[in-house]
Amino acid sequence: MDADDIITALVLGGAVILAVRGLAWNKLKAYGARSWPLTQGTIEFGTVIEHRTRYFSYYSAQLSYSYSVNGEYYSGFYDKFFFRESSAQKFVDELKGKPAFVRHKTSAAETSTILREDQQSVWPLQS
Repeated sequence: MDADDIITALVLGGAVILAVRGLAWNKLKAYGARSWPLTQGTIEFGTVIEHRTRYFSYYSAQLSYSYSVNGEYYSGFYDKFFFRESSAQKFVDELKGKPAFVRHKTSAAETSTILREDQQSVWPLQS
């Protein structure tokens, strides 16, 4: 095994650890947010961001959403990862301007999240 093979193994191992950690954090966050109140929001805009590693690229579709609680305006971001740029762009294009159900923390309305399971009746694309 030469130095390039070791570096490749370390990079790929690091990517797997980051992906698993991210998935675990998202699951934990979703579990805690399920008890938060639900309000209607709107997907304001979205963008696709390329993330490059030494050996491959992946893309994140970042949606910006807004919502209102007790007459106060708030906003947040929702990220979804894709292996193909075209899939990420399609996701963003399909959801711009669409309604979204937003969960917000009761004690701090500025803390919010969008849970995929809440969107089944309002989002046309569930990839």
